[in-house]
Amino acid sequence: MTKQTAAIISAIGHPFLLLPLVLAWLTIRKLSFEAALPTLIAIASCIIIMVVFLYFRKKRGLISNWDVSLQKQRSENIYQPILILVFVAAIILYLIKQPFIGDTLFFGLLIAVCYAINTKIKVSQHTVMAFYVSFLALPVNLWIGLGLLTFAPFIAKSRTVLGRHDKDEVVIGGIVGIIFGILHYWLFE
Repeated sequence: MTKQTAAIISAIGHPFLLLPLVLAWLTIRKLSFEAALPTLIAIASCIIIMVVFLYFRKKRGLISNWDVSLQKQRSENIYQPILILVFVAAIILYLIKQPFIGDTLFFGLLIAVCYAINTKIKVSQHTVMAFYVSFLALPVNLWIGLGLLTFAPFIAKSRTVLGRHDKDEVVIGGIVGIIFGILHYWLFE
């Protein structure tokens, strides 16, 4: 895989792109568009807040790059803000009587586990999310789920080609994504 190809695959597989697209599709599949709209707004709002947050952190020189590639920078720039957003989103979904509260809190648990792992090794969030959303999609549409599952190893490989992660970091990311994807199926499907 060339660096140019890896950059394209990595961009498509970025958690701030892949995760909300798959979650939006799943939400609309389970609810009508009108009923899903508050959840879709919550998903979009969380992503926008994180992008703006990271933009200002980068502008101030507090993060090295948009991927927050340095392990020490991930805690306060990725994991802590996302955990706060997940819990706020769960509360808002509860207050406006939307479904997916359990799914949202389970996602928070996934992020918390990645946060804990990050104290020892920088787990690839691209890889975690690629495998996780694959397993979310599988019971809804087998072909889309299999397509995402087939694409996930390419996302993992792109991260090593770009030098953002080593093999162990993407393997751990894959394992975490698969475990949480299977657990999500058992708990919520």
